[in-house]
Amino acid sequence: MAFPSLFAKSRALLLTLLAVALVGSLCACSGTALHADHDQADTTITDTPADMVDYHITFNGTEYHIDRNGAIATDKTSFVIIKPGVYRLSGHREGQIQISVAKTEQVTLILDGLTVTCQDSAALYIKSADRVFIEVPEGKTSTLSDASAYVYAVPGETKPNACVYSSDDLIFRGLGALNIIGNYNNGIGGKNDVVFKSGQVTVSAVNNGVKGVGSVTLQDTAALTITQARDGIKSDGTAEGEGLVTITGQACATITCIDDALQAAYAVTVEAGATVAYHCDGNAVNSDGIANIAEGAMVDMNSRP
Repeated sequence: MAFPSLFAKSRALLLTLLAVALVGSLCACSGTALHADHDQADTTITDTPADMVDYHITFNGTEYHIDRNGAIATDKTSFVIIKPGVYRLSGHREGQIQISVAKTEQVTLILDGLTVTCQDSAALYIKSADRVFIEVPEGKTSTLSDASAYVYAVPGETKPNACVYSSDDLIFRGLGALNIIGNYNNGIGGKNDVVFKSGQVTVSAVNNGVKGVGSVTLQDTAALTITQARDGIKSDGTAEGEGLVTITGQACATITCIDDALQAAYAVTVEAGATVAYHCDGNAVNSDGIANIAEGAMVDMNSRP
């Protein structure tokens, strides 16, 4: 009598597994699920597939159109992304784009020929997130420009203080071109780590071109051009593990600045295979701690006609 019971249990288990597989297949093909939990940190990604985009937003001045509701909080003066996920942004935005999600959540911004001009603050302000990826697709050019004077909601505030400012980790990738114009202070500013993985990023700034308190890293095939700044790339954090500027892989930096090209509180590292071409009135490398520079990695444009 035990055999029929065992057969029945096995048959029930098989049917359950088949049902789970069918449901999983339907969910995968439905296209309705968001991709907020996918591994956006995948080092192989340079161009996010179209089927991984959760929200499409088109700007027209202060107005916008989004294809899925519930991810944006907005009023007359602000446009705030409040849900994790992958956003494709296009058009011209007059005003700031802000990101405010949980400290455990990630956001990817695909800048598809986007232009942002803000008249009173940073063009892009990442107020809260675990990390944010900024990606420009191949063949596209996007431009972000901030105000020459910032208006803060609370007197005495000092952040944001860059055209693109992040309170958390910030990663640039993609195969397109991104222009960042810092009219107020820094071009790109990060309270934690700022990483460039691929694509061409061009920065001009009144103060620092790129500043990451924790670190600034160029890796893989990243190409960063700083056309004008006081210091080019800077990391001034003094806590353990902070104050690092690292350039590796086949990354290339071209820096024109008034003071130091590369400045770090703890260590500057430029590995073999990477290149830093500089034209500055200060030091090519200014590190309070370690300076580990591969032979031939620094190219002095000051001596060229």
